[in-house]
Amino acid sequence: MTLHPPRVPGHPILGNLTSYRKNPLTFGRHVAARYGDVVDLRVFNRRIFFLAHPEFVHQVLVRDADKFHKSPVYRIFLGRALGEGLLTSDGDFWRRQRKLAQPAFHHGRIQSYAQTMVDYADATASRWEGLETLLINKEMAQLTLEVVCRTLFSTDIRAQADRIGFALAELLEAITEATSGAVFLPEWLPTRLNRRIRRGVAELDSVIMPLIQERRRSGEDTGDLLSILMLAQDEDGHGMSDKQVRDEAVTIVLAGHETTANALTWAWVLLAQHPEAEAKLHAELDAVLGGELPTLAHLRDLSYTDLIIKETLRLYPPIPEFARQALQDVQLGEYVLPKGTIVLVPVFAMHHDPRWFGEPDAFRPERFAKDAGEALPKLAYLPFGGGPRVCIGNSFAQMEAVLLLATLAQRYRLSVEPGQTITPEATLTLRPKDDLTVRLHAR
Repeated sequence: MTLHPPRVPGHPILGNLTSYRKNPLTFGRHVAARYGDVVDLRVFNRRIFFLAHPEFVHQVLVRDADKFHKSPVYRIFLGRALGEGLLTSDGDFWRRQRKLAQPAFHHGRIQSYAQTMVDYADATASRWEGLETLLINKEMAQLTLEVVCRTLFSTDIRAQADRIGFALAELLEAITEATSGAVFLPEWLPTRLNRRIRRGVAELDSVIMPLIQERRRSGEDTGDLLSILMLAQDEDGHGMSDKQVRDEAVTIVLAGHETTANALTWAWVLLAQHPEAEAKLHAELDAVLGGELPTLAHLRDLSYTDLIIKETLRLYPPIPEFARQALQDVQLGEYVLPKGTIVLVPVFAMHHDPRWFGEPDAFRPERFAKDAGEALPKLAYLPFGGGPRVCIGNSFAQMEAVLLLATLAQRYRLSVEPGQTITPEATLTLRPKDDLTVRLHAR
């Protein structure tokens, strides 16, 4: 006899789509709390297994990783912007690309970018002088975009940042709308969404492709991420085509700037709401840095700053959920996961599960101190995913967030202007629904 997991009641045709789309974050927490760790959801006639236990997530992402591919919906729509980059490709092609791209994110290579990160953060802090208020989400997006483009292309793209930023925003919003729709229309139809995606891709390519082509012509090795991608070769001596380099470059720009910008925005909000944590941060910065700019050598001593980033990523994970598709029947505990079934991993819900995190809605950076963090089940905390497909840039992102926060917080305190409603919006990433105005206070 085949056992079936609990099923969430829904519309006879739409299934659980309407409830989910109202608020994916509260929906995920409600389903996990009421129905358990393995739940049967429906969207039209599509069966979705909702997995909210680290043991099952570990099986999907690690132990049986070769039995799953990325969800086709996200692969199709993200693929329109990212092509066959690491976020969207699968199988042997993905394995080859991952191997070719890995040297660009080697620990030693990542560390070499620390000075660039601090320089751009210091320039941002200087630009803030004399300002009373600013939109913190916009500022963090601009800063992280400048950092990722400098480390990727060895080029100061501030003159083109508006074009890239606009194109990325267009693509994210359009793809989010497309993936949440009830009907998926082919990309060749001249719909508003399709035209918007095409505009965003064309704008990005108009900036990035000339950089790749010029680097290919010159053959120059500047030591940046682009050079590493272009010079990488597999065992047969084959490297990436310009199109493959483009796909990986766009993936790095999109993922490397959007997620870190959101994390820093949420960190500022949390610090403004928790003055005791802010005071501890300032005490650490004063003691460790003594008024000097942070360097790579300071990272080890910026332990509380690091805990703030980790706790921020728990409360507001960069990717609030993600999905896989079973390539074959898979035994999942007492249930059989049929071939073709979509598996939904509700990262936000798991990060707010009281079984793994006491007082899950509280901002407590100390919970990630070494002794406490080691007690967590594997993959109860997964801000960067897990298994073979763990985010290739996770070390880059963690170091960048710590250094940018340390540089800026050494010079400023931020308070949230009253009267604003701060609402997280679960799109492809977890960003504030509206722009956030903050007031600057020089330290």
